[in-house]
Amino acid sequence: MADNLKITQAQSESSGGEYGRAHSDKLQTLARGMVSGLYMLVRSVKMYDPDNAVFEKPLTQLQDIMNQIVSKEGRLDLVGVKDSFYLNSMLVKVDLNAIENQRYLLSEMRAKDVGGFSISKPITLPELKNFVWIFSKEQTSEASEEGLADRKLLNMKVAKFSKLREKLAKEADKLENPGDYKVDRKKYAMTVYARAVFFLQKYLESVRAGKPMNTSKALRLVQDLVDISYDQRTHFLGMTTTKRESEYLVFHQVNVCLMSIVFGAELGLTKPQLRDLGYIALFHDAGMSTIPDELATKRGALTSEEKVLIQKAPLISVRNILMEKSITRSTLLRVVTTFEHKADFGTAVRDTRGNIQMIIPKTSLGVYAKVIAICDAFDALTSKRPYRDAYGPEVSLMLMWTEMRNKFDPELLQVFMRVMAIQPVKVLSKRQQNMSLAGL
Repeated sequence: MADNLKITQAQSESSGGEYGRAHSDKLQTLARGMVSGLYMLVRSVKMYDPDNAVFEKPLTQLQDIMNQIVSKEGRLDLVGVKDSFYLNSMLVKVDLNAIENQRYLLSEMRAKDVGGFSISKPITLPELKNFVWIFSKEQTSEASEEGLADRKLLNMKVAKFSKLREKLAKEADKLENPGDYKVDRKKYAMTVYARAVFFLQKYLESVRAGKPMNTSKALRLVQDLVDISYDQRTHFLGMTTTKRESEYLVFHQVNVCLMSIVFGAELGLTKPQLRDLGYIALFHDAGMSTIPDELATKRGALTSEEKVLIQKAPLISVRNILMEKSITRSTLLRVVTTFEHKADFGTAVRDTRGNIQMIIPKTSLGVYAKVIAICDAFDALTSKRPYRDAYGPEVSLMLMWTEMRNKFDPELLQVFMRVMAIQPVKVLSKRQQNMSLAGL
């Protein structure tokens, strides 16, 4: 029976009904292979019974492709919109000679009221075969969201095309009458925020247990936050005032993620870059969850032994990243940024009164690390802790600009001050407006 398949809404609820994820060469290759495999199976099932041996090889090949996508992305959401397919919100670009095949597949799916499907776990051959049965020439009834009555799909959700069509019509209406949906977008932003908090709670529990869970499922949440930030920056930044002292680390990491995304957008980062930045920021301080509460909340100075223990936290965060999957460029970026954001930007040169006169940069830190360092410090200062009250935004920025100035890139700190709307500052000179992001 189907252990890992369910028939879903055209998109998961967390997607927000928006399409347009950035291009990925590897994902495109897998997507085209999956669409081609589905086409071959749906066409063949019109002539042969799905239990026929002719299906063994194509089913196995399709299973391998789909499981690669789930492994890489943490999920697989395929949906048909007009004449195209979208995989995890990315447009699937097929070759010209395959356009008619794609149209045929879309037509057959819609004839069965299937708009797409979602998978969150590796798929088995029996499960995949149960899905193909929906399009059998002998099948006259429509499948429900759980599949056929005698061939249920448990962990794959098939989207009903009729519901997808209503959803797309509503999205089109939102574009024409955006004022009618402002409240809904604000509520949706809070929903995504709550989901991020819930995910972080579970993740930190797994870190404390010594078995960190895979974080790839959080990519969808971060992508939603990136999309929302473009339309609702005011509401978006307002959410960062949500704090709970008893769960400081959870709310701190989500808030740093939110601020980093808005901050990065002000710097001109692209949506894929903002997703990477937000993803790293969401787990930037996870290693602190292994520090005993009495030490993390200690009043007064730390002993040398306690300082060593605190200094190990970033290394634990890095170790957790390396435990997740094979080393890729994205993994290395996460590792480097997670470690670098704890480093001071430069050395302070002070006058006889102790005032900072200039900052001498110590090393070439990446842009992501410098952004997260600023957001991390600001949220920490504006949060109430057992050993002190929260500072106000103005006081926090004043401290960052004076006493803590050597810890941050001064130019980026000016941008951050502007983002937080504390005071108007001239952010970048004409010479600096072509700021290089090569350090990403």
